[in-house]
Amino acid sequence: MGADSPDAWARDKRSRMERRAREWGDLVERASDILTPGVPVVAHLGFAANGGADENTTGWLSCSDRERAEALTLGRKPLGGDPRTGYGAVDSDDLHELGAWGVEGGHVPERVGAGDCAWVTGARSDGVRKVLDRAGVEGHEWHGAHEDQIAIGVWNLARHAAQIRAKVDPRLSWAAGDKPSTLWRWALAMMSWSAGTGGAARHVARYADALAPLPEAQRWGAFVRLASTYDGDGRKHARPSYSALRTEQKLTAARAHADAVALAFLADGLDADREQVYAALVRAS
Repeated sequence: MGADSPDAWARDKRSRMERRAREWGDLVERASDILTPGVPVVAHLGFAANGGADENTTGWLSCSDRERAEALTLGRKPLGGDPRTGYGAVDSDDLHELGAWGVEGGHVPERVGAGDCAWVTGARSDGVRKVLDRAGVEGHEWHGAHEDQIAIGVWNLARHAAQIRAKVDPRLSWAAGDKPSTLWRWALAMMSWSAGTGGAARHVARYADALAPLPEAQRWGAFVRLASTYDGDGRKHARPSYSALRTEQKLTAARAHADAVALAFLADGLDADREQVYAALVRAS
């Protein structure tokens, strides 16, 4: 995704957001109502705007022994990329991230969407069964199963919300099972997915004393302002500014397609100073 300004990033995703709203909107709404109550459809579509249907970041379809051997012979992984070098190489430990929601599906050389991974846990969960009226698919069947990718993707963000809730400073947390969701909780769930739960929790901890006195509705905007002033060490998600920027890119894509109800959910208090904060965030990332 890089360090593009949130506005530029959102403009680049406009047509994808519009198409997916038409094609996926009803299922995303059903899944969110069941698994992430209160989160608007456009917020999920904004999160998923960077990912492709049927995408696996490692380039493997199944990552079976046979598939890896064939890829080495052909010089190309089934979903693209050199099997010998780069992300997803046969000798790597890289993470399979599946579908537009990037659900964690194991590591190379493990089989995709099999064994002990978020994809399998989600596929077998009661929540996904409620959305699909069946269990989700597993293993290589993930590819082409767009309904499953959506349902398990929404479930996975509920999982990340629960994980970050348990990790952040208690002053900034919320009760387990508390509904509906809020922008603060949603943004932390997204940042937990991208930076890792531990990384996201460390970013929040850096500014906890400043954030704790604020009403929850003001915390995400305040966090973004604070993160935009970061001038420390680290690359990418080691920097709170970068993690905040990635999250804001997705939230901005959502705002560009939001109705009044969704805009109210996405309101962060960055109004008159949004342009200046975004510019500072890009510089600090």
